[in-house]
Amino acid sequence: MKELDAATRGKLDAVLGRVREPQSELSLAELGLVKKFTYSAAERTIVVRLEVGEDPYACPACAVGAGLVRQGIERALRAELEREFPGFSVEFA
Repeated sequence: MKELDAATRGKLDAVLGRVREPQSELSLAELGLVKKFTYSAAERTIVVRLEVGEDPYACPACAVGAGLVRQGIERALRAELEREFPGFSVEFA
């Protein structure tokens, strides 16, 4: 697997530092909620693996709340990634 160049890694790290989890107001970098980026310059695609609200034992109301938080994080993260990497598509796995 090819390592990312320093400039690309720096951009991804900057995005993680800017996007905040809405409940705690901590950055995604501080919380470690992004487990993996898959970056393809050739395909102009970034795939993000988030680990948010994935508790299979949560009550139904908690699961809905976690889903809403996840959607908010995905929206904010997508916007920042598209701003940092114009022309790239952003997908969530």
